[in-house]
Amino acid sequence: MGDRAPLKTLFLVNFAVTLGFGIADAFFPTYLFGLGARGIMLGLPLVLYSLSKIIFSPVLGACADRIGYRRIVLASLFLYLAVSVGYLCTHDVLQLILLRLVQGVSCAMFRPVILAMVGSATGKEERGRVMATFDISFYAPLGLGPLIGGALKDAWGFTGIFVAVTLLSLAAFLFALRRLPHATVRSGRSAAPGGVVTLWGLQRGSYRGLLAFIFGRACGISLSGSFLPILLSSKLGLSGLRSGLVLASGTAAMTLLLRPMGILSDRAPRPLLVLLGGGAVSLLYLLVPAATGFGSMLVLAVAIGVFSVVSQPASSALLVEEGTRYGMGATVGTFNAVLNAGFVAGPLLGALLQGTLGLTAVFHAAGAVGLAAVALFAAELWGGMPLTAAAPLEHEEVALVTTRAGVTCESAPPFSHAA
Repeated sequence: MGDRAPLKTLFLVNFAVTLGFGIADAFFPTYLFGLGARGIMLGLPLVLYSLSKIIFSPVLGACADRIGYRRIVLASLFLYLAVSVGYLCTHDVLQLILLRLVQGVSCAMFRPVILAMVGSATGKEERGRVMATFDISFYAPLGLGPLIGGALKDAWGFTGIFVAVTLLSLAAFLFALRRLPHATVRSGRSAAPGGVVTLWGLQRGSYRGLLAFIFGRACGISLSGSFLPILLSSKLGLSGLRSGLVLASGTAAMTLLLRPMGILSDRAPRPLLVLLGGGAVSLLYLLVPAATGFGSMLVLAVAIGVFSVVSQPASSALLVEEGTRYGMGATVGTFNAVLNAGFVAGPLLGALLQGTLGLTAVFHAAGAVGLAAVALFAAELWGGMPLTAAAPLEHEEVALVTTRAGVTCESAPPFSHAA
């Protein structure tokens, strides 16, 4: 694609939105607790937020394929802005829970569609590099958000946090309104009536394998993320600073290596990179309970981040290629729903295991689920395509016609996915 302006716009918009809600989300449970929420009222916002993404991501992704990506992105950014203003204006717990639900709907609109826009504007030969570069706009603000949010909370309290979220949401909306090109997207056929991609409407192959892989990966991430802080403090006795360094090191490694691994995924067989990265991360989860102190835990955390990024750009590129067959918005939306289902299932499984078998069983389960997901991915690929090549099947045209910028990008995609 000759004109990179739309991709730069999407990068900056995604960075601003992710940074804003990364600032707020890290302290949202603390905010609710301070307002008197207890028990189910503390867990309900997280459940509703996740369920709304699971339910609405496939539907809104398919809707975007029909009415256009720009409209959906602007609508989602407007909802984000409304939610951030609502956080600033209300102190009622029930209203905050409702706003959290609307935030989930906004995310279901925004994340799949913005990835679909990036994928539609990217050629086959550079998909890994471009998708990996774009993912920096997601992982970098996720790492910065809690740091900035903590500083704002110390200086101006929760009001400072929500003012920052509002300003970032407003900036993202106005920037997208002005700079996001008017685009008409003509995408591949839908796999099911109404455009929503369903498992029973899929042939055996890489997309079903990607869905299995991302479900297992999300389970592993949520299991580890929920219970690793407990292991660091209760078993290893690490200080807050050392625990923070361990928790941040994996994300930092991923962010630094995203672009180099994206370049690699454009040159090496992408399915094999997914298998290598996913399998290695799952084995490393099994080793977490054996860590004896800060040094060994830090090495494990960095290694998990490094091997996670091996599979990330490759799986994103494979997802985009599947989007050219089933419809980009519908494909990414369904993928996002499965991803969030894994994020919900992981902590539930972890809570059950921790209460019955202990903390060690949680990380063994994360590794086992990850290995099972990698095995399913390999089995689907084995039945649908060779592991060492992305052989072209049908040449279904995907066109992104950018009327404002005067750019037309068309590609005839091969057969051959992001968290």
